Amino acid sequence: MSIRSRTPLVTLLLIAVNIVAAFYFLVRTDINSYGFSASEPSFLTIFTSMFVHANAIHLLGNMVFLAAVGAAVEIATGSLRFLAVYLLSGIFGVVVFWLSVRHNFAAPPLVGASGCISGCAVYYSLKYTKLRVPLAPKASATVAIVTIVWLALQVVGALIKIGEPMPATGFFAHLGGAVGGMLMGFVFRAPDLGSKKLGHQVYEALNDQGLDAQIAHLKQHLKAHPDDIEMHLKLAEEYGRLGDKKDESQTLRNVLFQLKGEDAERATVRLIELKQLDEIPAIRRRQLADRLPKELASKVLWSIASMAIAEPQRPEALLELVGLLRDNEDPKESMLAMDLLKADYPTHSVMEIAKQRGWLA
Repeated sequence: MSIRSRTPLVTLLLIAVNIVAAFYFLVRTDINSYGFSASEPSFLTIFTSMFVHANAIHLLGNMVFLAAVGAAVEIATGSLRFLAVYLLSGIFGVVVFWLSVRHNFAAPPLVGASGCISGCAVYYSLKYTKLRVPLAPKASATVAIVTIVWLALQVVGALIKIGEPMPATGFFAHLGGAVGGMLMGFVFRAPDLGSKKLGHQVYEALNDQGLDAQIAHLKQHLKAHPDDIEMHLKLAEEYGRLGDKKDESQTLRNVLFQLKGEDAERATVRLIELKQLDEIPAIRRRQLADRLPKELASKVLWSIASMAIAEPQRPEALLELVGLLRDNEDPKESMLAMDLLKADYPTHSVMEIAKQRGWLA
C-alpha cells in the first residue's frame, strides 16, 4: 500500500477521538459502562473500551506513546493497514484480558488504548528495530527501546500497586495487544514495509528526525534491497552530511561501477575530493576511466600514473593518458605523460604501440 501523505492522518484522528472522549467523560460518571467487563462482555464495549481512559495521566501516557509509535507505523505501512493493526491489536488485548480474568468478578472493566499501542509498537519493531521515533522536541529513541520500555512499564504496573489495591488486570490486555501486533506483523509481513517505493517514502518522511534516524533507515532498507542504487547514494550523502568520510567513501565505492552517466561522474569527483580514489585497484580505475568524460578520465588515469613504477597497470595507464590528452589538445600534459612513459618503460611493449601511433618524436 502506498503512502499518500507524510502526515499521519489516522494517528491524529485517533488522538483526537481519545481526547474528545476524555472531555466527554469529564461531565459523566458512567465511564465503566463503556469499558469492557469480563463478567458481562459485549461486542460494543470491545471497541468503546479502546477510546475511554481512567484518568488524565492514563490518557496522557497513552497519547504520548501513540504519537511516537503510531505516526511511525502509519507513515511506514499506510493509513489503512495501520488502522487495521491498531484495532486488531486492541481486540487481541480485550480477548486476552477476558480469558485471563473472566472468572474474577471483582476485576474492573477494561479501558484504554494500551493494547492497541502495544500492538503497534511490536508490529513496527519487527522491521525497523533501529529506526528512531520522536518522544519530545529534539529527543528521540529507537523503536526497539520504545517497545522494551513500554512492555517493561506494563510489567511494573502488574507487580506494583499504587493507591487502592486493585488487580492489575490491564496488564493482560497490554500483553495481548503485543501478541496481536506480532501476529499482524507476520500476517501483513511487516516488512512489506521494505518495498523499494515505501522505503523511499519512509526516508523522505524522516527528514526532520535527524541524520541518525535517516542512516538507520537507509541501512535497514539496503539490507532488503542491496540493488537499490538510489538509496546507496542517499546513504553516502547522509554520511557526508554527518562528516563520516570513511563510510561515505566506502558506500560510494560499493556502487561506483553500477553507476551510469552523471551519477558515475559525481561519485568519481567526490572520491577524488575525499582522496579515496587510490582505494580502488588500478585495473578497476582504468575501467572506470573508459566510462567517464575525457577530462575526468584523465584525472583517474593520473592517479595511476602517480603510483610506483612497479605497478603493472601504470604503463598502459600512461599510454592511455597520452592519447587522451592529445585528443583533448593538451600538449603539455600529453608530453609530460609521454616523458614518464619513455623514462620509466623504455623497453616496454607500450613503447612500440606509441611508435606505431606516431606519438614518439
